[in-house]
Amino acid sequence: MERDVIIVPTDFTPVADCALDHAIEIAKLFDHKIRMLHVVSKKTSQFQRDRVEKLISKVAEASSNRSGIDISGTIEEGSIFEAISNTADKLSAEFIIMGIHGKKGVQHLVGSYAYKVVCSSKVPVMVVKKKHHHVGYKNIVIPIDFNYESTQKINKAIKFANYFGSTIHIIGVLGSKSSVFKIEKEALLKKILDYVESAGAKAKAEVIIKPGADIHDEVLEYAEKTDADLIMIVAEKSGRFTELFGKNDAEQIIDKAEIPVLTVIPNIEYDQDDDDDDSLLSTFFDPLGIIDKP
Repeated sequence: MERDVIIVPTDFTPVADCALDHAIEIAKLFDHKIRMLHVVSKKTSQFQRDRVEKLISKVAEASSNRSGIDISGTIEEGSIFEAISNTADKLSAEFIIMGIHGKKGVQHLVGSYAYKVVCSSKVPVMVVKKKHHHVGYKNIVIPIDFNYESTQKINKAIKFANYFGSTIHIIGVLGSKSSVFKIEKEALLKKILDYVESAGAKAKAEVIIKPGADIHDEVLEYAEKTDADLIMIVAEKSGRFTELFGKNDAEQIIDKAEIPVLTVIPNIEYDQDDDDDDSLLSTFFDPLGIIDKP
């Protein structure tokens, strides 16, 4: 089944509208549909459900007319984590874009809860907090785990960057001052950098050596220094993050970053040999080919 749906959970707050704006930008580029999702509890009255159904339909119709994108709304009952994941499965969604904020809105979707959504999802999740001041993503920061040296899937990140005219900023954080180790990792980054540039995309790479440093702080600081507007991080199956990202690092990045964070968890069941360049799923799935394959 073709994956051409973007799920946007909404509680009708400004940050949810921001997530919808991001979804519209991406949907236009990849010819995708958008399905807005509002989650209600078992205690929600029928009167309130009817009101929400009318509201989500109204917002979807207005957004569709404004953008020209196929946008519709749906209501699901239950836990927000299960509802988002189940809806994504049911609609064969490509990925999820959701806004997070303070302790208002649907089931208090703040950073730590967003992390739980990320870990329970089978598709890539983008977390956003505020509006873009421009269309697209000009600077994309992608931290890499030096334990995985495959660059076979770098073309997926290149395709994404070419769509948005982005510069890919590849960062590696080392906890060792060993000159041999540093040279080895710089050589790996140079290999990736040359590959990206040979494919016509813009890229920069840097090794940061700070023994004992907090990874999330280094990533966020680097993103600010490069004026990034998107951070991409990759996790292993079952929601476990690579050795570069501990649970705390991923959670801290999602919680503290003011720019969108795209987290991909590669437990999606699809043909790994399918290299269809038109697949947005392939674009976001393991963008640097750094996940160990069986």
